[in-house]
Amino acid sequence: MFEMQIQTYIVAFLTGILLEFLLFSRNEWDRHLRFYVKLRKLHQQHSDFVRIRPREISICNPDAIVDVHGPKNNIRKAEWYEQNYPFHTLQHIRVPAHHKRQRRYWDKAFHTKALQEYTPQLTEHYNIMLNTLARHAASGTPIDASAAFMDLFFDVISHLSFGKSFNTLTNGQRNPILRHFLKRQRAVGYALLNMWMLHLIRNLAMPRKKLEDWERWYDNALEERRKMQTTTPDIYTYLSQSDEFEYNGAREAKLAVVAGADTNAITVSNVCNFLCQHGEYQAQLHEELSGLPILNGIIDDQHLIGKPYLTGIINEALRLHPPVPSGLHRLTPPEGAVIAGRFIPGDMVVTTPTYSLHRDPRAFLQPDEFIPERWSSQPELILRKDAFLPFGYGAYNCAGRPLALLQLRMVVAMVCNRFEISFAPGKEAECLQFQNQADCFTLHLERLPLLLKERPNGR
Repeated sequence: MFEMQIQTYIVAFLTGILLEFLLFSRNEWDRHLRFYVKLRKLHQQHSDFVRIRPREISICNPDAIVDVHGPKNNIRKAEWYEQNYPFHTLQHIRVPAHHKRQRRYWDKAFHTKALQEYTPQLTEHYNIMLNTLARHAASGTPIDASAAFMDLFFDVISHLSFGKSFNTLTNGQRNPILRHFLKRQRAVGYALLNMWMLHLIRNLAMPRKKLEDWERWYDNALEERRKMQTTTPDIYTYLSQSDEFEYNGAREAKLAVVAGADTNAITVSNVCNFLCQHGEYQAQLHEELSGLPILNGIIDDQHLIGKPYLTGIINEALRLHPPVPSGLHRLTPPEGAVIAGRFIPGDMVVTTPTYSLHRDPRAFLQPDEFIPERWSSQPELILRKDAFLPFGYGAYNCAGRPLALLQLRMVVAMVCNRFEISFAPGKEAECLQFQNQADCFTLHLERLPLLLKERPNGR
């Protein structure tokens, strides 16, 4: 009798959840998934410290960054990172010594020498993208830029991770991994706001089997890469040197693929959106690039590092729309911790909300304005440069940052050196809504229909 009552309760409970999902309109989903915007308003209305869950405090104060993420504290990753237990990617390792040991292989994969080794694969895919853009420019047909950049960066990172590309831009067909990632992105975003739901779903038979199917796909892709007779170094070359790769390689590869593609597509798409709104920067950027050496339409990154307009435009896109807007979960030690001048009790989850910090007037003057010059000729507009953390901060910062910045520079330069871009006619309102992106751990991109026009002296 008792077991029957429990089963009845579980069925009713799950039915309630299902009805909630079915009755949610798209607007209601977006409202929940844009909590990072609401959180900024809560901080503005109340204080730097806002309790957003019974055990979770959001702290929007530039001083909190070092206190939470710096080396001289006992604050560690929170329980959120146990979601894949007993398996752990670099992202989910909570023990500092273990993380430091595994991070060495990732750092090797993104060292300057390694990036130089990857350049031939990068330029191969950039030329395919350049030809795709040129066809749209010649025909006068708009292109969904956010989708095209997503395809490009997944093609690149799959090539670097598995020794062969998804070839989405070439074939016009998306790999099942990319389709699966995009299809479930919003659902994952909602589940991350309700972690109990994520754990519940993961333990149901059907979702668990689906996850196991995707794990096997990564296992098979890595096995194919292992059998390849190639001397060309790639990310696999370095990550596979770890003793843990034999049993944890599929999850590490998944982290490399998703983290290495999604965030780049988000940033380049936001750069294009801002450049369409601020056309004067397109002309200034093109002038900055016009005298640089170029080969087959691609400017090598060595010529792009430190270019003020290129750097400023990319940094402003990262500041105003950080790919991971809500910050990351950290756990105070049992004895508690002093953060931004206030004592926080032990075993509390704390976050430093990136979106809010990037728009904090104590760190950036005119914080909601797109002003690339703040990173070069107008440094007085930056009051706290340490509050700029699109790649995280401290020991757990993004290992792939060097490759990400290299790709952002090369792709933005490639596009703006050859084309003028504008919102597709009749799609201006849709494009202006593009910036209202949902938080699905990373931002979720909507359509961005752009019109391209080849420059008279396009190279």
